[in-house]
Amino acid sequence: MSVTVLYCEGNAKSIDIRVIRQLLPISDIRPLGGKTSSFFSSIIADRRRNPNLACLVDRDFDCRDWQKFDEPVRCTYDQVWVGWSWERKEIENYLIDPAVVQRALKKAPSRQEYQNALDEAADRISAYSAARTALACERFKNFWGEEVRKGHYFPKQIGKKACLTKIGEIVRDYKGDRLISEEDVQTKFNTLLPQFRRGGSRFNDYLCCLAGKDLLYAMRTKLQEWGFEPPASSDSSPEDVFVEKIVSRIERLENVWEWLPEWKSLRQLIEKTEFLG
Repeated sequence: MSVTVLYCEGNAKSIDIRVIRQLLPISDIRPLGGKTSSFFSSIIADRRRNPNLACLVDRDFDCRDWQKFDEPVRCTYDQVWVGWSWERKEIENYLIDPAVVQRALKKAPSRQEYQNALDEAADRISAYSAARTALACERFKNFWGEEVRKGHYFPKQIGKKACLTKIGEIVRDYKGDRLISEEDVQTKFNTLLPQFRRGGSRFNDYLCCLAGKDLLYAMRTKLQEWGFEPPASSDSSPEDVFVEKIVSRIERLENVWEWLPEWKSLRQLIEKTEFLG
């Protein structure tokens, strides 16, 4: 018996759920909101009712060295295997993949033009991404700035100096009586930064390591040039228009899971995995 119920983050109308429904042979996919300890503990408790219940969640920023396998990452809680996290940071990391964009958009920019724009976006946000990772690794709030898209915040200044300053502010504001110092997290940032620069291991795998929402925002000008502009009366962003066109197309096509190796691997895991005992 395969996995029959899948708990996910988000809500019923989120793009995560819309895409997952097209990838997996499961009719019972339930969004439970944010990823908290209660999210995972509810899976363990609810397995008394259905042992083949699992979860699929976003991946946290990770400061450890890791190898890319193009397959979901096993997710455990309290030493119990509860399901998987995406190998990439979040669902947007898959939707902006050149392979997906070329298949989903009828009027896509050329593959090389799009790849160049993605590379430039990754380069632009490299220091901010290293700062977010350093903060996340030490369990601090890992974003700041203005709301540039509903629920998405991004700072105006994203260079190394600005990131070091903000790391210090966040640690001072949130560390309480913890032993960690702002210098500890700034050192972590300085250690990680070369990996996020061009030629570094994390830059080379930026569709895994960087946040897809940040990459999308960094491409906003390009998206506008390519015609992904919302109506004047709308409060949507160019990123919203771009993503919606991709997701809407995915919802109308068959065998979408074959587009990316990890999507195919996820479907196979869902079909073959049993959580018993």
